[in-house]
Amino acid sequence: MSTAAVSSPLDWARARIAEAEAAGLLREPRTRGGGSGTHARVEGRDVVVLSANDYLGLSVHPAVRAAAAEAARADGAGATGSRHLSGCHQAIAALEAELAAFEGAATATLAPSGYAANLAVLQALGGEDAHVFSDERNHASIVDGCRLARGPVSVYAHGDLGALERGLREARGRPVIVSDTVFSMDGTVADVAGLAALARRYGAWLVLDEAHATGVLGAGGRGAADAAGVDAAEPWLVRVVTMSKALGAGGGAVCGDALVRRLLLQRGRALIFSTALPHPTVAAARAALRVLRADGEELIGRLRENTRVLRDALGAGGDAAMPIVPVRCRAPERAVALERAMLDAGYLVQAVRPPTVPAGTSRLRLAVSAGHAREELRGAAAALLGAVGCV
Repeated sequence: MSTAAVSSPLDWARARIAEAEAAGLLREPRTRGGGSGTHARVEGRDVVVLSANDYLGLSVHPAVRAAAAEAARADGAGATGSRHLSGCHQAIAALEAELAAFEGAATATLAPSGYAANLAVLQALGGEDAHVFSDERNHASIVDGCRLARGPVSVYAHGDLGALERGLREARGRPVIVSDTVFSMDGTVADVAGLAALARRYGAWLVLDEAHATGVLGAGGRGAADAAGVDAAEPWLVRVVTMSKALGAGGGAVCGDALVRRLLLQRGRALIFSTALPHPTVAAARAALRVLRADGEELIGRLRENTRVLRDALGAGGDAAMPIVPVRCRAPERAVALERAMLDAGYLVQAVRPPTVPAGTSRLRLAVSAGHAREELRGAAAALLGAVGCV
């Protein structure tokens, strides 16, 4: 065989990086110092962080920090294995019971991340006899989970329940519907009640990713399904929640019927073959859940008021219950330029570009926290409005 056409693997890698750079899509995360709160140091300057998912500010709550530190001192750092080997510690079982009670579900099953939870649940419910229906703007973890589900997958137009129903009528196997409840780059909420109605009508599993709805929507932060009046105890309903966003800790969980849990522990490879959550993270999540139960309404009220302040200052309008505020700027180069201008003004805001969002819809994604001061939010809005006119 001739080797004339064979190039170095590094040449291939350099070409892919060059392609991304030429298209304005090269990703180079900025390193921040100063902890997880609303203030940090980036490139030697103090900045206000408006790119985090710590919606309630619980990542730096004293009770959450103290619980994590105490767990590390008492039990160690790592879980030492998957839950099927040495990692099924009693604190994990306790957190699962507390989460299930809070969410109104029969069970909750922890996974090392929300990403892994989505992979595991679609592995567990999927199979060659399943037909998965997925919203076109679902999170990458759902997209990858669909690929691992091993059966046919139909992607329906964003939020188009008519298209979804037409697909369900022609399903080539037992149907599984999967959708984000809050689309994290748009700050929009799915028609959860409509999805639930279709799941009932066609005998489908309904998998809802509540990552950006937990701690934000619903009574006491119980999510978009709760806000839509969908009974969490329905046996065909499966919800993925995360402890890494509004709860400020880490990990994900699958909430659902007892049979779903048994399937996860039998078929959810992303969970089965991953090391269990470390002790400090479990303790932090339990403490954050206690704070949410005790003070959730107050914290959510503060979050919504802060969101209103930012939206009003930007003239953006929109839903004050939704702390994700996208500012569209079409071209990726413009989004990057605005991100740079905001950093120079003292605000860490993320430019979001394809493939995270569709081509032609690059944007800045501002994320509000209950921990922000209102003047910081007004200052960010003024800086952004000024930058829009200059970039």
